[in-house]
Amino acid sequence: MPVGQPEATGLESPVAGLARLDRYLSLPLVFAFLGAATFAVAWNRGIALVYALFAVLVGAVLVSVAGARWMLRDASVRFALPGEASVGDWIYATASVIPRARPYSRHLLQMRSPYPFAPAQHLFLTVCGRDTQRSHRVLCERRGVFRMSDVVVACAYPFGLVNMKRSWAVEPAAITVYPRTYPVSRFDLPTASHRTSGELERPAPSVGQELFRETRDYRSGDNPRHIHWRSSARHGRLIVKQFDAIATSETWIVLDLDPGNHAGQGEDHSFERAVEITASIAAHLIRSGLRCGIAGGLREDGPVLMLPPAAGGAHLQAVMAALAGVQANCPADYPSVLAALAPHYRRGQQWILFQHGHARPAAPAFLRRPALWFRFDTGSFSDTDLSGRRLRVPGKLADGFAISRDTDLAALFR
Repeated sequence: MPVGQPEATGLESPVAGLARLDRYLSLPLVFAFLGAATFAVAWNRGIALVYALFAVLVGAVLVSVAGARWMLRDASVRFALPGEASVGDWIYATASVIPRARPYSRHLLQMRSPYPFAPAQHLFLTVCGRDTQRSHRVLCERRGVFRMSDVVVACAYPFGLVNMKRSWAVEPAAITVYPRTYPVSRFDLPTASHRTSGELERPAPSVGQELFRETRDYRSGDNPRHIHWRSSARHGRLIVKQFDAIATSETWIVLDLDPGNHAGQGEDHSFERAVEITASIAAHLIRSGLRCGIAGGLREDGPVLMLPPAAGGAHLQAVMAALAGVQANCPADYPSVLAALAPHYRRGQQWILFQHGHARPAAPAFLRRPALWFRFDTGSFSDTDLSGRRLRVPGKLADGFAISRDTDLAALFR
């Protein structure tokens, strides 16, 4: 699908041009000035033709007011949207106006930011009404679960002289916009999360894996479940199995939902970057057959966001839906959030953590292996100067990655 904004056709270009002109030049004031000047000339000179011109100007103002009010009479709007999309996707949306009173055909309507997931995109309808639909493309710019209820409609029919606005109801329409995910060709976890050797208690099958290595004589304190009965009968003494333990396939990703630790606007908001990183890693792990869980925030009864590690398509869908709706609206201290997750820790898990504040939080005491950190340069997200901006390769740290506003997240996973 093309990535460029589709060009306006028909009457849309001049209508859009008039709308942009109206931002800088008030047409009603221009007409008022012309009318006053015309009346002054006619009054001083007594020229009948100038009086007629003044009457034309006054008539144009009255027609503009009446025409805009006539076009904005009671109506509702119906949108046909796909149920799901992701940030950065172009979707096809269909809009139609359902008049509830005359006139049944409406002209030159502008719906201002009708789509909450695309706040900067307006919709121009040159002709609409019964049995008239307009199909157009919309760029999804914000993630979230959106339910549309009303829309502000502006009209300057017929001359563009007076621009009036009214709010129309929208028939129930909803769409879930998932966070942007980057294709992951490889993603290396810290070396401590690779295979380790040792004599460990057999973990639960859902937690990790282990490979049989050899047998040896029984020692006091060995797990009776590890006794190899066939070898014990053959040798006449107790023989136990010894295993190579492989680190668990479980991963926890813990987001920081404290709004005070974030900065930026729109796509350049630090929390949005963290959500994109979480979505990309979680999708990669789950599609690779590994178990991944997400958490974040803290309230009296537990974490605000909490999806324990699991695998499979249904779990991936649940993770993406949770990330579509999560917001940085929980002022809970990040170390406290990590401490509250201690009961969910299991041996061998991999933990992926975030640092957004200026203070460098320490890894929680219950983690026995190094965590992978994404440490954000919050100050760079506060800088609103976009001049000379150039995407940069993520900075590699001993325990993870350094992320700034100019970090190319796609390069992180290539």
